[in-house]
Amino acid sequence: MKLILGVAFLSFICTQVTAQNGNADAILKKIRQSKEDTNRVLAYIEYGQLLENENLDSAGKYYLLAGKLSDKLGYPTGKFKFRSNYTYILNLQGKFGQGLKLNQESLVIAKGAGDQVNVGKSFANIAASYTYMGNFTEAIKYYQQSADVFEKLGRKEFLPRLYINIGSAFEHANLFSKSLGYKQKALELARPMNDSLQLADILTNLGGCLFNLKKYQQSLDYYTEGLNIAQKIGSDIFVIQAYAGMCRDHRGLKQLDKARNFGEKGLELARKSGNVFLEMECLRALMFVAEDSNDPKLSAEYTLEALKIAESNDMTDHLVELYEDYATDLARESNYKGAYDYLMKYTALNDSIQGVEVQKQLQELDTKYLTAQKAKQIVTLEKEKQTRNTLIYSLIAGFIVLLIVASLIYRNITIRKRIAENEVLQLQQERQLVASNSILKGQEEERTRVARDLHDGLGGLLSGIKLTLNSVKGNVILPEESAMTFTRALTQLDGAISEMRRVAHSMMPEALVRFGLIDALTDFCSGISASGQLQVKMQDFGFDKRLDSSVEIVLYRIVQELLNNVLKYADATEAQVQLTRVGNHVSLSVEDNGKGFDVKNLETNKGAGLRNVQARVDYLNGKLDIQSGPEEGTSVLVEIVI
Repeated sequence: MKLILGVAFLSFICTQVTAQNGNADAILKKIRQSKEDTNRVLAYIEYGQLLENENLDSAGKYYLLAGKLSDKLGYPTGKFKFRSNYTYILNLQGKFGQGLKLNQESLVIAKGAGDQVNVGKSFANIAASYTYMGNFTEAIKYYQQSADVFEKLGRKEFLPRLYINIGSAFEHANLFSKSLGYKQKALELARPMNDSLQLADILTNLGGCLFNLKKYQQSLDYYTEGLNIAQKIGSDIFVIQAYAGMCRDHRGLKQLDKARNFGEKGLELARKSGNVFLEMECLRALMFVAEDSNDPKLSAEYTLEALKIAESNDMTDHLVELYEDYATDLARESNYKGAYDYLMKYTALNDSIQGVEVQKQLQELDTKYLTAQKAKQIVTLEKEKQTRNTLIYSLIAGFIVLLIVASLIYRNITIRKRIAENEVLQLQQERQLVASNSILKGQEEERTRVARDLHDGLGGLLSGIKLTLNSVKGNVILPEESAMTFTRALTQLDGAISEMRRVAHSMMPEALVRFGLIDALTDFCSGISASGQLQVKMQDFGFDKRLDSSVEIVLYRIVQELLNNVLKYADATEAQVQLTRVGNHVSLSVEDNGKGFDVKNLETNKGAGLRNVQARVDYLNGKLDIQSGPEEGTSVLVEIVI
C-alpha cells in the first residue's frame, strides 16, 4: 500500500498561522469594535486561522467575510490573504478546481502589486493545487519557480515547507528516495526556526515518506515526535495525520492492537474536524488492519466508506486503489457481478491515468492545427466582425444607459428610505433621553427638597426640643433613677439629631452645595475610610473652577453608587477615585482590588446599581466602560464632554 496523503495540510507557503496561540475573545472583540476597514479584514483572517484546527466550515465563513469586505474596500492585500487562506479550506474539502482558480487569481493580484514575496507564495499554492489534481509535472514546475523567487529574495523561512511540498510531488510519482532527500533538507532548515506548527508538518510528512520506503520503525519515531508537538500546540490536523501514520506503522510491525487503537483515535478526530482527506486516510489504514485481523466484513465496510469520500471529492489517485480493494472485498462475499463492475472501473480509471500524457500531446497537436485553420478564416471574418461589433456596441451602450438610470432610481429610493428610518430612530432615542433626564432631574430636586425639610424643619424642631429639655433639667430636681432616664433620653435625642443630619447630608451633601464636587467627594471618601471597611484614595487634576451644579450632582451620585457597590459586593480592601479635567473633557474612574466578575454577564444580568449609573452617564451624554475579571478587581471609567 502506497501512502498518498497529499502535500502538507497548511494552505502551503501562504498561511503563516499567526493566530494559533491567539486569544479568541480578544480577536472577536477587535472584530466587533473595528469599523468596516482594513483592520476588520485582517481580524477576520486572523480569527479564521485560529478556527482552522477546530472547524473548517467556521474558518471558511470568516475567510469569505474577509474577501467580501476586501472587494468592497478595494484592498489588494486583503484580496490576496483571502484567496491564499480560503484555498486551504477548499483543498481539505476536495474542491481542487476552485482552489486552483483562486490561487491563479492570487498570482495576478501579487504581480499587480509588485510584491515578490506574494508572487513566490502564489507559485507554491498553484503547485499545490496541481499536486492535488494529479498533475505532478506542472506542480514541480511551479514549485521550482517559487523556490527561485525565495532564494533570490533570501527568504529562507519559506523554504522548509516548500521543500516538503516538492518532496510530496515526487512522492506521488513514486520517486520516494528523491522525496526523502527534499523532506530531510526541509527538516534540517526547520529545526532552528522554533516554528512548532511547521515542525509538526515536516515530521509527519517524513514519517509518511519512510513508511512508503517500508522503514516502519524510523517512520514511527518521526510520527511520535510530530504527535507530541501537535498535541502541545493543539493542531488537530497533524494529530490526526500522526495517528493515521502510527496505525500504518504498527500494522507494518505486526502490532495490530496498537494499530487499531491509533486508527480509531484518528478517525474519530477527523470526523469531528470535518477533514475528509484525513478521514479517508484513517479509514484506509483501519481497512488494512481489519484485513490482517481476518475480519473481511469490517475491512469491506471501511473500504466502502473511504470509497464514498474519494468519489464525492474526485480523489483520482485514491479511487484507483479503492476500486481494486473493493472489488476484492465483493469477490470475498461471492458478489462476483459487483466485483467485476468495480474491477472494470479500476481498469478504466487506471488506463485513463496512464494515458494522460498521450492525451496531452494529442490536445497540443489539435490546438496547433485549429490555430492554423482559424488563421485562414480571420481575414474573411474581420469585415463581418466590424459590422456586428457596431450593432453590438450600440445595443450594449443602450443597455448600460438603462442600467445606470435604473440603479440611480433604486439608489435614490433606498437612500430616502434609510434617511426616514434614521430620523424615526433618532426621534425615539431623543424621546427616551428626555424622559430619562426628566426622571433624574426630578429625583435630584426631590432629594434636595427632602434634605432641606429634614435639616431646616425636623432638625430645627428636634434642636428646640433638646434646648427645652436642657432648661427643664436645670430647674427641676428629680430622683436619681428619673434623672438617669432623663439623661438617657437627651442622649438618644442627640443621636436622632445626628442621624437626621447624616441622612440629610447623604441626600444632598452640604459640602457639595457650598464647596463643590471635589470637596464633597473628598469628605465622602474620607468617611468611608474612617469606617475601616474600605480604604479609599481620592485624586483630582485640573479642577481650577467648579462645574455646573447639575453635572456635579450627577458625578457625585455615580461615585456614591459605585463605592456602595464596592462595599456590598467586591470584598475589596482598597479603592481609588480619580477625577481629571482637560479643557471641556472630564473623566472619572473608580477602581478596586476586589474579587471582580465576568463582564459578559452584564449583558444579561445588570443590577439596579449599574443601571442607575448607566442612566446617569446617558443623562450626561457620556461613555461608560467597565473592565473586570474574576480575581482581577474592577475598573469603571466615565468620560463626558461639558
